[in-house]
Amino acid sequence: MIRIAIIGAGTGGTILANALSRGLSDELRTGRAEIVVFEGSESHVYQPGNIDIAFRGSDPRVYRRPPAKLLRRGVKLVEKPASLIDLNNRTVTYNGGEKMSYTYLVVATGSVAAPEIIPGLAEASLNFHRSQEDARKIWEELSTFKRGRIVVLTNLPHKCPPSPVEAVFLIDEMARKRGIRREVEIVYATPYTRAYPAHAIADVVEPEMEKRGITTYTLFNTDYVDPRAKKVYSLEGEELAYDLLIAIPPHRGAELVINSGIGGEEGWIPTDKHTLKIKNHDDAYAIGDATDIPISKSGVVAHLEAITAAESITSQIYGTGKVYLFNGRINCPLEMGGHRAVFVSGTYTREPERQRPSITKYLMKRVFNRLYWTMLSGKLEPIFNTYLGPPYDIR
Repeated sequence: MIRIAIIGAGTGGTILANALSRGLSDELRTGRAEIVVFEGSESHVYQPGNIDIAFRGSDPRVYRRPPAKLLRRGVKLVEKPASLIDLNNRTVTYNGGEKMSYTYLVVATGSVAAPEIIPGLAEASLNFHRSQEDARKIWEELSTFKRGRIVVLTNLPHKCPPSPVEAVFLIDEMARKRGIRREVEIVYATPYTRAYPAHAIADVVEPEMEKRGITTYTLFNTDYVDPRAKKVYSLEGEELAYDLLIAIPPHRGAELVINSGIGGEEGWIPTDKHTLKIKNHDDAYAIGDATDIPISKSGVVAHLEAITAAESITSQIYGTGKVYLFNGRINCPLEMGGHRAVFVSGTYTREPERQRPSITKYLMKRVFNRLYWTMLSGKLEPIFNTYLGPPYDIR
């Protein structure tokens, strides 16, 4: 029997499992194939919702659901975390020592916010990347903040490239709504040379920041934070005082990846950026934040890589000879306050383009948020393919 093991039931793992269950429906029904998903968390969290929790006070419960409710019939969910992956012997260890062999493996373990990497950062800052609970703390602090300097501090690497800039604009919007904007200084510090790494988007973002009185520090790489002095020190020798520090912490790969010796000290899995196969392993794939592919770590990328990997595995099983190559497509919304947004869109060969922020794009983002749970099922893929095209090339 063919067994496909998927490690992780986040965005990528869930979409992949559901796509495979459609493509291999006959094999699943007749018992010739099995799809097994390993997930130790009780909740599947829609992570972009943390922005709304942190800066709009949204109810966290809206953005989480049980993983079992999101998987199609025929997909087996093991509600225990995997503890070890053995790529050479094709086994996954879980539940205190049980082992399961696989024919194909997909690692979709995501990334982990790790403020402890930078001395003082965990003690001094709040962040909305680690959990819904942490995001809620930001809302509570901002709701009572009356005057002083708020610093939004970006560290690399991190998931969702637009999120630090979105945070800055939404803090500005919130302060204006509360009538305290004149009393609040907003500072954005980033390691990049510009306010956003893609120059075409930076051309849009930077004038808006200047217009709204937001101070930007570029080439600011955090060395350490002194919680008592309330100061951030950079490797470049600068210091930045704050009254409230909201940080985008550096991220790392999952402990499982590190402990399995797959991804090095930082836990990023060596992955071919087109085939999505773990390097030197024809039967193992990695998708989403877990990879070392130089592309945005975001739900959109995990989604599109999952669709590509599903097609590849299905093709391998049926022996069609077709090779599906991920084209590097990204399509991430960036909200700029005032009910306006842009979309950061591109591929491996096409850079994001300069565009005008619009209400239409803001509404598109809100609609995508509402459709997320339906999107996981795969029901919307025909629509996405019609309007955007597939996220892969076929060779």
